Amino acid sequence: MNTATRQVFDSSTPTHVAAFQSWRSMKTWVAIWLWYLNVLYWVGFFSLSRPEAVWAVISYLAVGPLIVLMITQQRGLTRLAGLIHVPWVPFTFYLGLRLFSDVLGPSLSIQDGTFYYLWLQLMFWSTLVCIGLDVMDVKRWFAGERYVLGTPAAFEVGASKLAPE
Repeated sequence: MNTATRQVFDSSTPTHVAAFQSWRSMKTWVAIWLWYLNVLYWVGFFSLSRPEAVWAVISYLAVGPLIVLMITQQRGLTRLAGLIHVPWVPFTFYLGLRLFSDVLGPSLSIQDGTFYYLWLQLMFWSTLVCIGLDVMDVKRWFAGERYVLGTPAAFEVGASKLAPE
């Protein structure tokens, strides 16, 4: 990477503007993936009488303050943002135990409700994929890919689109 290429937004850019520009510069497939995950987690709000949905919602809400902190500290989105999904690790472990073992009681099945069971399966596998992608992103950040999405440095290596003006 050309070290002269700007890796962060200009310091005169307000943090909230830099964060918004960084968010809007994500690759389309990443934005679609994140919307899909959000919608998947929002479904939990309609099943709060079930413990798995409660834990899904708790883990989802725990991510909010972390993303605000991360975006504020990094002045936009970086690969380190993968750390925000740390609350999903214990939830995914719990959900895996509920779906695939009897450790925490009888494992869940289609008899617990077709929609609910399929939603939990989607939650488990989608969150597991997300955590895997997050691990790769955090490793890449520690390996030196510390640019903010939307900056020329991120665009130069194909990590994001240029930030909208």
